[in-house]
Amino acid sequence: MSMALKQVFNKDRTFRPKRKFEPTALSAPKYMSLLMDWIEVQINNENIFPTNVGTPFPKCFMQVAKKILSRLFRVFVHVYIHHFDRVSQMGAEAHVNTCYKHFYYFVTEFNLTDHKELEPLKEMTARMCH
Repeated sequence: MSMALKQVFNKDRTFRPKRKFEPTALSAPKYMSLLMDWIEVQINNENIFPTNVGTPFPKCFMQVAKKILSRLFRVFVHVYIHHFDRVSQMGAEAHVNTCYKHFYYFVTEFNLTDHKELEPLKEMTARMCH
């Protein structure tokens, strides 16, 4: 397991977010649920994601968008590391790989993530996307 991945998930598969204060141990399902709720709140916040033509995006837009994408990447890491055998059994491997490819190409094309963030799936990405 890579060092970057170890920073995201510990050996008992609980997520420990990197924060400046004491991290909270959460199960992966709880983390995913809280993450999706948080993303929904961000996307529905018209002060961050304006919906009216001509309304400028705020200065914090890129910071928020990058944070959302880096956290979504953790979901891909978790699926590939802990559940890909089940994904394959269901015959959904091509679908998950396609979703990841689109994600990867999008964040790299528009420089929406630090390349160090993508380290946990570096080998798999190299096989799939190049």
